[in-house]
Amino acid sequence: MSAPRHSYVAVIDDDESAGRALGRLLRAEGFQPVCYLSAEAFLADTKRPVFAQSSSGNWNGLPDRFGIDAGYFGLTAENVLNYKGGNVDFEKDLGLDKGVSTFWVDGTWRVGRRHQLKLSYTRFSRERADFTLERDFVWGGDTYNAGLSATTKSGSDILGGYYRFAVYRNDRFEIGPAVGIGYLWLSAEVRATGTIGDASRSLDHSKNTGSLTGALGGYTNGWITKRLVARADFLYIKVSPGDRKASNTDWRLGADYYFFPNAGLGVQYKYNKYTQDGNTDQLGGEVVYLGFQVFLALLF
Repeated sequence: MSAPRHSYVAVIDDDESAGRALGRLLRAEGFQPVCYLSAEAFLADTKRPVFAQSSSGNWNGLPDRFGIDAGYFGLTAENVLNYKGGNVDFEKDLGLDKGVSTFWVDGTWRVGRRHQLKLSYTRFSRERADFTLERDFVWGGDTYNAGLSATTKSGSDILGGYYRFAVYRNDRFEIGPAVGIGYLWLSAEVRATGTIGDASRSLDHSKNTGSLTGALGGYTNGWITKRLVARADFLYIKVSPGDRKASNTDWRLGADYYFFPNAGLGVQYKYNKYTQDGNTDQLGGEVVYLGFQVFLALLF
């Protein structure tokens, strides 16, 4: 339940103790109850305040039980990975375009005045064919020599769930901690063919990996006008899966404007960085995605 400050609610019950108990519950949720023992007493009260009407329950008239943000757009990628060898810069060494196609959806469920649950999914994918290697490097235990023609695929999926608690909340502003858990899938494939000296070479090594992630941080939302809200989130965690070390940093800063009660547009700057140690058999390195996003914002 969510209520604007000083929203008055009439409680009519001929049982005085029951009316007081209901009034305490309403007051705990931010309402201002006024108790009456009968409908006649309510109608006879000429000094009664203006009572809250059935509506979205928010000062700006917008619903806030459920929210969905979604879009398909491009971000900037910076990926340095290793697999049975040294670090390979996928943009510089393999010619992948820094622009990456991204699908992103973020859902919010306000389960109480101070409590929210969020579920977020992001997908990234890139591919580059016929890039001539300019330096030697080791990938998958084999040496990829300069002069070979390489085809590269890279992708990742990030799924996360979060709980938010508003330490402070009023009509237009809230702030509090957030804690979450998620999973990251990372894939990379490098194929190369060509002739080095008198020898023909054909190499093809791919690797997929998945890792449980988590996050601890905070968030804040502030309504600038009845239709414009500014938002900020920050999440970070460092974990040690097995004999490896990993960290995840995720933050965003943006704003939504609602042209209609249930629909609007949002813009944000998003930064996500995931690092994980590699070893002889696993895919590791650093994956960074950052940039501006424009997306559809829905409220229910």
